[in-house]
Amino acid sequence: MSGPFAEFRDECTRLVKAALEREGMPAEDVRLATPSDPSLGELSFSTFALAKKVRGDPRAIASRIAAAAHGGAWRLVGKVEAAGAGYVNFYIEPKAFAEELIRSVSTEGSGYGTSRGDGEKVLVEHTSVNPIHPIHIGGARNAVIGDCLSRVLKAAGKDVRRHFYIDDVGLQVSQAAYGLSMLGGEEAVRSAAKGKRDHFIGFVYASTSCAMNIRALKGEIERLKAEGKDEEARLKIRELDDWVSVSAELREKDAETFDRILGGVNASADPEGEVAELLKRYESKDPAAVSLIRGLCDAALEGFRETLGRVGIVFDSWDWESETASWNGGAKEVVERLSRTGFTKLEDGTVVLDCEAVVERFGLREKYGIKTEVPPLTLMRSDGTTLYTTRDIAYTLWKFGRADRVINVISIEQKLPQLQLKIALHALGMGDDAERLMHYSYELVHLPGYKMSGRRGRYVTFDEVLEEAVQRAYREVTERSPHLSEEERRRISEVVGVGAVRYALAAVAPQKPITFTWDRVINFEQNSAPFIQYAHARACNILVKAGEGWRGAAVDYSALCSKHERELVIMLSKFPEVVEEAARSLRPEEIAEYANELASKFNLFYDNVPVLKAEGEGAKNARLRLVDSTRIVLSNALALLGVKAPERM
Repeated sequence: MSGPFAEFRDECTRLVKAALEREGMPAEDVRLATPSDPSLGELSFSTFALAKKVRGDPRAIASRIAAAAHGGAWRLVGKVEAAGAGYVNFYIEPKAFAEELIRSVSTEGSGYGTSRGDGEKVLVEHTSVNPIHPIHIGGARNAVIGDCLSRVLKAAGKDVRRHFYIDDVGLQVSQAAYGLSMLGGEEAVRSAAKGKRDHFIGFVYASTSCAMNIRALKGEIERLKAEGKDEEARLKIRELDDWVSVSAELREKDAETFDRILGGVNASADPEGEVAELLKRYESKDPAAVSLIRGLCDAALEGFRETLGRVGIVFDSWDWESETASWNGGAKEVVERLSRTGFTKLEDGTVVLDCEAVVERFGLREKYGIKTEVPPLTLMRSDGTTLYTTRDIAYTLWKFGRADRVINVISIEQKLPQLQLKIALHALGMGDDAERLMHYSYELVHLPGYKMSGRRGRYVTFDEVLEEAVQRAYREVTERSPHLSEEERRRISEVVGVGAVRYALAAVAPQKPITFTWDRVINFEQNSAPFIQYAHARACNILVKAGEGWRGAAVDYSALCSKHERELVIMLSKFPEVVEEAARSLRPEEIAEYANELASKFNLFYDNVPVLKAEGEGAKNARLRLVDSTRIVLSNALALLGVKAPERM
């Protein structure tokens, strides 16, 4: 760990160890903490555990340590005091510490806060939205969390690779492709799509799902009535009414496309059978099936790249499920290997993994906090096709051939499949890999009064959210800065709107659900990207007004002595430690929390401490350097969240 505060911490630690060694007391485990009250210093050492070990008086030990500090050649440590019943409190040396902080930030610039690498290769798989509809607001949270996590790990020196898993082998994709075939295949996307192609694919999938459900329910209702099961029939009629309502919504959007799909489904003797057959043909790499499904996926992925590119999210690899787990025989090899472990059984031609047996054999219940029985995992259907989790096992083996640690950013709803995946690794004798595999789960995004369903075509797309955010930002920017040109207002609104959405999705801890409301997202007053961006723009404005002469002029760092200046200096100095801790704990939301607090402290400094009108050139130049350091760190923190830092707002 590097940075001014880390150096201060190191000096304090060495000071305590030297004092203890002189007293003949054990000095191998010195731990410093941050006092809850800032008036008690920047760091504190508790002597209670040590006193118990040596049977001494905590207060006396603290006094001897504090006394030993006096007269020492400490560069960043200022005052050292014994306090309370056995604490040693450490304070920075204000002038030297401020000078070191500003020198570090100025020298390192955009690199301030980053660390040297340790060689660990980390593969982060995130987003991985099924190519059957556009990215919606729920998938957007996955994308933003995964991207921020990747940025923070990279800043901490990890060798990070970002992967997108294209789920092109599955019944949902086959169903969407089946509907597309009724429109003329992949060529229909180019001719019929109005707007982004992933939106059109989403409409095709919803229309096909709707048409197949209406047909299946009508048949089921007729059968139940014929069997005299009137109550069951009434329940199915209610379900049918819901789908008829969905069909009306879809027809209102594009009647021609919906009616062609509905007609094709009704003309088929067995739509479900045709979808299953299409999937089987694709898994066996039939050229016609490959052309149809790959055409659909490519159209969806084109839309994904456009949306993600707007928010600054890119990938190092786009991994096709078919290529990493299916066509190369990876999934079937997994089934064969698991079948040789003694943990599988054959049920009516279906291969099933006995997860409970694996849990008991390897003692995994306590390790993974398993409180209920783990259901068996179906690995292969009787027709020879594999299931998603089976292919995910093969993909995981593929990933571990390229990384030391694998992080899967997947919603909390996938907790069971991800647990079964780890259990399967243990069954394969790969317990060490299972420990280096993490399910980075996150809760859902709620929109007040709205329930999403991809099958029904009811969702709020990431594109729609971004557009709405930019429009709201435009109104706010126009009201606050009417003097700006139209072009500049549009440019700033894009940066502010997109940043606001990213921050809102990143700032909440993943295990907490998000209720997405605009009064919180576009907020220039507190805890939002616009609030932090405005602080950055304010710092830039001060520096523009100051001109360039101050950069080479004499500086009086001792002038940075007010409460607000001291707090700002300390806050800036802790940024490298915040980044390292966020990477260690895999909590990128800590960067958002830090950036918000830094913006708040800078605003207090701005309101209470004159900069351009400071008394004396030395004090003015010191404060300008502090403003510049704040600008750099705000920009660096926002960059880790994927948010741009505008110079004007």
